[in-house]
Amino acid sequence: MRLLLLAFLVCLPSLANAQFRIEYPVVCDSTEKVIKSLEGNFKEKLTWTGKHVNDNSVYSLWVEEKTETWTLLKMTPEFSCILGVGTDAKLILRTSI
Repeated sequence: MRLLLLAFLVCLPSLANAQFRIEYPVVCDSTEKVIKSLEGNFKEKLTWTGKHVNDNSVYSLWVEEKTETWTLLKMTPEFSCILGVGTDAKLILRTSI
């Protein structure tokens, strides 16, 4: 048992620093079509945006308050990609950033 614990403790730092890549399908379309769909079909509204530091794309979070659905986009003027969708959206505001 001690040997197993020792092996785990020796390997722990390398596990903590390990990097990995996950590839999963992402749906992209024209920004105009994606926004029309979010606003029209899902009644989601733009809640937050932030500019990516490397490529000037914009990340945006769209939320429908009553159903608590959300969609996370990576946007450019030409196209937008849906990075995630979900439920149980909660808006948490702080007094300062």
